[in-house]
Amino acid sequence: MKRRFVCTKGFLGMLVAALACTTAAACSPFAQEKAGMEFKRNPDPTQAFRITMTIKDAPGPFDSMRALAHYDVVNRECLRPPKDNPGGHTSPVPTAPTEFAMERIADGVYAGVVYADLMLDEDYTGHGVCHWQLTSVVVQMKATGADGETLFVPSISDEKLLAAQPETVYFNKSTYPRAGMDNFPDTGLSDRSRFGPSIQDDDLFTVTFTASKEATP
Repeated sequence: MKRRFVCTKGFLGMLVAALACTTAAACSPFAQEKAGMEFKRNPDPTQAFRITMTIKDAPGPFDSMRALAHYDVVNRECLRPPKDNPGGHTSPVPTAPTEFAMERIADGVYAGVVYADLMLDEDYTGHGVCHWQLTSVVVQMKATGADGETLFVPSISDEKLLAAQPETVYFNKSTYPRAGMDNFPDTGLSDRSRFGPSIQDDDLFTVTFTASKEATP
């Protein structure tokens, strides 16, 4: 099966892609066709990782939740130059934000499975084989899902995920359920000290990711 994905660049692009796909219209086939290239999923992925997400000390529930695994092409030389780029600048890196199911297994604890080899390495443009890599897992969360609420976006990088190292992301409770700006995207901080001395532990809640490799048949 072939799918089209939006081309973005770096972490900011990854976040933009994740936020853009919060609406059905943004993820419609018409929006995805703008990438201009077709990519395929691996029909038989085997590198499975179980992701567990634990929310602790949150000031309220998260009734709206969407989990996305992000895959990037890591060798840009395989990409054909875009037709509207006569200067020959580096092509944007294609990224495939792919939704996966997260099941609630206990109060504040959710789990799901992602595949590191979900995207198919192939010569898509005649410039050599494009190699895909799982770059992050991102979860979009809102208190109820209502428009205007803060969009909390905790994530874990591929380095920690593939090495089965935990990642804890800290959030200020003051932005729940709404911040001063409607639909404010709060990615949190992985370094607790960056909140400064005026922010106490009681002012924060955490989202912790753990990953373990799943056995496959």
